[in-house]
Amino acid sequence: FWLKASLARQARFVAQASFPLAGIRPMTMEASSERFDKSSSARFDPHHATSWEIARLDFEERLDYIDGNMRMRATSLLFVGSLCGLLGFSFAGFLGYWRQFTEVPRTNFRNETMQHFYFPATVSEMVDDPTSAEGKVFFAFVVTGAICMLTSWYSWSLRNVYIGDDTIVFKGWLGVDRSGRPRGVALMMLRQFLPPVGMMMVACIRAPPQANRTFTDIVSCCIHTLGAVMAIGGYAFIELYTLVWDKNVVFDTKIHNARMRCPERLVRGILIGLCLFSILGFQTCGVILNKGEKMFDICCNDVWATPTEADNALLKEKGLYGQVVINEIAQFNHKKMLVQTASGAFLGAKLGSYWFEVFSGLFMLASHMAIWFYC
Repeated sequence: FWLKASLARQARFVAQASFPLAGIRPMTMEASSERFDKSSSARFDPHHATSWEIARLDFEERLDYIDGNMRMRATSLLFVGSLCGLLGFSFAGFLGYWRQFTEVPRTNFRNETMQHFYFPATVSEMVDDPTSAEGKVFFAFVVTGAICMLTSWYSWSLRNVYIGDDTIVFKGWLGVDRSGRPRGVALMMLRQFLPPVGMMMVACIRAPPQANRTFTDIVSCCIHTLGAVMAIGGYAFIELYTLVWDKNVVFDTKIHNARMRCPERLVRGILIGLCLFSILGFQTCGVILNKGEKMFDICCNDVWATPTEADNALLKEKGLYGQVVINEIAQFNHKKMLVQTASGAFLGAKLGSYWFEVFSGLFMLASHMAIWFYC
């Protein structure tokens, strides 16, 4: 509607419209007469019509086609992108959980039995291995979904998210333009770019286990975390502003002269509220994992160590030469390996951190799906 509104203002200056567009045939004199009768209180005689009147009607017909085409493209790409993102988070969460509890042995590099299965604290660590099933599925679905959402431009085409381009953040931070008005970033641009770009950063930048992170890994993980904040946190607060404070958004659009039983604002509010709750739970569990042992005396965290020659000697006595080779590779690369897995409250915090992150992503993408459903 924004395109139609801006172009319609120019229609009165068009003396003769002749825009070649595939799929649009020129209107006949009778069709032009019928359309003009519907939009004007005056009777229209096609035999005495001026070229401007015929051109204006033809211009509006073509404009309607362009507007409908943009809406159809935006809704289709938004649906596919949201669906792919949902599948990516769902399959990654399930496959990673299944593999850790059914396929990974409960023995460490010393061939000792550990108390529990090892479980990563975040989805990023779970999909760190690009050759694993969950890593491949997560990357494929999330990147595909992000590309679809990025190319949809749905925030500029759908009335239930369009807040206008005059809502500016960081106003004045970029100086002023030629007219003296302070420059800034339109909030709709942030809605357009933050979630898909953040999703691609999360999918493409790997996050290895914290015990084996070097300085370069720490830097890349910070960028990875920034992408997650952009995709989930940034979208959540933009959606919250749209639902609570903005007055330009049109909710509950009639479809076939009927509205949905569940109000759109309520459904989207519940989804974004659950997303924010999951973000809060994830951050709380993260504080427990990082500060729990020292500040709250919570037991017990994962124990990591680098294999030694003594460990390899014991394995050779038992005839486990395959594990010896694995240990020697880790020893050469100065990589730590798991000695004992987390247990007790610490294990609960790790599981909570993992599932809160999964559900925050799912609720964020479900919110996009609700926008598509009600548009």
